[in-house]
Amino acid sequence: MKKLVILSLILVLGVQFGCNTNQQVDDTPRRGKKTMYLDESFKPLIKTASDVFSGIYPDAELNLVYTSESDAMKALSEGTARTIFTGRDYTDEERKYLRSRNITVTSEIIAHDAITFIVNLGNTDTLLTQKQLREFLSGKSTTWPGSQKPIEIVFDRVQSANFNYMLNWIGTDFGKQVHAAKNTEDVIQYVQEHPNTLGVIGYNFISDFDDADVRARLKKFIVVGIQGNEKSYWRPSKANITEKKYPFWRPIWAINSGAPDGLNTGFVTFLNSRQGQLLLEKCELGPGRGTPREINFTTE
Repeated sequence: MKKLVILSLILVLGVQFGCNTNQQVDDTPRRGKKTMYLDESFKPLIKTASDVFSGIYPDAELNLVYTSESDAMKALSEGTARTIFTGRDYTDEERKYLRSRNITVTSEIIAHDAITFIVNLGNTDTLLTQKQLREFLSGKSTTWPGSQKPIEIVFDRVQSANFNYMLNWIGTDFGKQVHAAKNTEDVIQYVQEHPNTLGVIGYNFISDFDDADVRARLKKFIVVGIQGNEKSYWRPSKANITEKKYPFWRPIWAINSGAPDGLNTGFVTFLNSRQGQLLLEKCELGPGRGTPREINFTTE
């Protein structure tokens, strides 16, 4: 089913997005070979988008490196990558460093995702308040409210977008019961094998209900409902992310330092185009901002 959906998108978008130029240039918006780094929790969306883009433009080859948010941002600042996908933009202090290296970046939000909390199928604590979650993460509380059994919290990766966001949210260090796996699939497997674990993953991995892999994943755990500002409990969904009812929604940023007429920029432009946003409909994510913010750095 997923391959059929992607093929259909390639055929539709290929007609709408235009034709390739006859000029044989190594690096154009539709031709070339580029390496892009991204936080692993955004893999399903960016991988699907890359497959569609390369299907429309066979001369475009995108090498996607799945890593942590921190490593992706480091790769761009060191020149290893020209385009990265993260859960946040650069801070003012980080921009000072970019300025010292004469790096110009364009930052734009291409979609809205959510940090998702999952538990074992046998766990009865499937609703949590934000206060409970904060106390779990900080180590102030170490047992599940229902079973009173010791809680263990596992993130997808150290310094991932999910890891960094929640660390900033609690405003202190994580407690001793907080650990990290190597990737999202490892978190899901760990939650299956350890009944008292709270797993932390990106919603993107379970949002595309047309994907057989997603339907299989959803049978392995329970998604936790988190209390919002209205006292109601919400689980991540496209509607709850778009309407900001689910408290842990977050943007997916495309940060690009590639040439304006190069493949890096061509792919980001595709993602933010009307046609590219059709992929968000498929992946059931919230829409992007659509308005780029350009930052130019020069050495004084």
